[in-house]
Amino acid sequence: MFSAIKIRKIIIILLVVVITVIFTFPLMVKMNTCLPGFASTDEPYAALWHFWWTKYSSIKHLDYSNLNMIAAPFGQQNLGLYCYWNSINKFLSITTSPAFTYNVQFLSSFILTGLITYSLAFRLTGSFFAAALAALIFTFCPYHFARGWQHLGLAHIQWMPLYILSMFALKENKVFRSAVFAGLAFALVTVFDMYYAYFMLIATTVFIVYNFFWQKGFKENIRLIKLFLICAGVALIVASPDIFSFLKFIFSAARSGNAAGAYGYVRPFEDLFSQSARPLSYLLPSTEHPLFGGLTKSFVGGSLYGASFTEHALYLGWVGIILAFVAFRRWLKLRKDKGPETEKQRYYIGFFIFLAVTAWLFSQPPWWNIFGLKIYMPSFFMYKIAPMFRAYCRFGIVLMLAVAVLAGFGLKFILERFKTAKTKAAIAVLFIFLACFEFWNYPPFKVIDLSRVPSVYYWLKAQPGDFTIAEYPLDLNGANTMYMFYQATHEKKMINATTPGTYANKVTQTIKQLSQERTSRILKWMGVKYVLVHKDDYLNSGLAQEAEELEAIIKNSGIRFVRSFSVEDCPSENIMCVRKTGPIDVYEVVASNLEKPQIVQ
Repeated sequence: MFSAIKIRKIIIILLVVVITVIFTFPLMVKMNTCLPGFASTDEPYAALWHFWWTKYSSIKHLDYSNLNMIAAPFGQQNLGLYCYWNSINKFLSITTSPAFTYNVQFLSSFILTGLITYSLAFRLTGSFFAAALAALIFTFCPYHFARGWQHLGLAHIQWMPLYILSMFALKENKVFRSAVFAGLAFALVTVFDMYYAYFMLIATTVFIVYNFFWQKGFKENIRLIKLFLICAGVALIVASPDIFSFLKFIFSAARSGNAAGAYGYVRPFEDLFSQSARPLSYLLPSTEHPLFGGLTKSFVGGSLYGASFTEHALYLGWVGIILAFVAFRRWLKLRKDKGPETEKQRYYIGFFIFLAVTAWLFSQPPWWNIFGLKIYMPSFFMYKIAPMFRAYCRFGIVLMLAVAVLAGFGLKFILERFKTAKTKAAIAVLFIFLACFEFWNYPPFKVIDLSRVPSVYYWLKAQPGDFTIAEYPLDLNGANTMYMFYQATHEKKMINATTPGTYANKVTQTIKQLSQERTSRILKWMGVKYVLVHKDDYLNSGLAQEAEELEAIIKNSGIRFVRSFSVEDCPSENIMCVRKTGPIDVYEVVASNLEKPQIVQ
């Protein structure tokens, strides 16, 4: 016979899996041919390229760390900052497909987040319905989807509630075993994303400070700190390969002063303003909500919401906010009551209130300017210590976790007013339904069809020989991830996808105008045989000089027009696809002379 606890676990597993399937439909039935994404999706294509390169280099017995298929003929090195995660990706990439490698992690992040957050909330509230609501709010919040549609590493939010749970276990048990468990949980956070490790360092500080004020005993506080030192030691040992790689990268980048230093160690201070939370970021529904998304889109780009569809997708949900406020009001009343159970509730709620306020403050811009008076926020000071972190709006996920747990407490207190189990269940289901409705994100479906790419790339694959291509307009300020993705089909080397500041990028800066004959001579020197010209990218730039450049390309005697591929579109109106493209012209490089570019190092 199943116990009540086992039955609850089975129910929550089924609930999370079913909602995951519904919210990501039809991804579950198209694991090898679709990718989760929306209109602003771009970076996942780079992830798919890396997964493809992992398998391709393995089959061809090539050096995985030497990315010689891009930035040709120079190539570039694979940084490989996340050792454990890269090992998982390598195994999945070699044994499955790039799309499956991405999708299985994307979907599992939802299932694991739901189960772990439920365990955290149930331990604190003791209520199945309260824990279920907290789990669903945190799991299916817009932030989680937005991150998964853009940055796979940031979709792995599941280890943060696990670490928070381990901190409570450490505080309550104060034994060596609990410290080890907390260290392992923190290591899990670290090996998937350094941002979240940074966030959990702040959460740890909040936890220790909170306990210093909560428990007055000096010896108890010292013992807690000692256990956290053990926790830190375990985390450092387990995550040492990733931490060492990360530190090696940022310090070598800082010394070199190259692009890696500019973009890796010291991020632009101005980014702290553009990538900080705004008041409406937390209060307006996701831009992808089928009913209310249009309203939010009208605020995107303004000072009250923010400029990014992904970074500012921080909506907390009014169900969560209202229920969290209910928990806050009860917390104020609980301060007058006594008893062990009341003390526990006061302790838990008080911590998450403290954590919510801290996370909200950290998510703010470096300062508020109120009538000419600057009020400095934590990000201003933290930038001086850790200038590699710039997107402080991501602290919104920590605030989301705090609000979700507080909402669970709020529902628990509401349900206590009713006597019958049926009434409690009905009210809980209503709140769960409303919370899920707030986070609803389709139609249209948030998947991208990968099954077919533009015809030009199949033609290119069929061309014999080992040669290099160039795609124009050149991606000079950062890799065009679509160019990279298409390479998985044609399997030819390309000069594109250079890193700003590198020698390869400096060379491409000299050949950005394809209309010049000198460009064709340098392309010949670089080993380029075919050039693909994406005509819409020139015409849609809105710049007159770009349109003039497109018209002048055909006049370059160093290249010969081969053929033109017409406009292609997606087979379904409800599903985006990588096949959609404007007209693409193909030229062959026929320059008789070679010219080596003169680059000042």
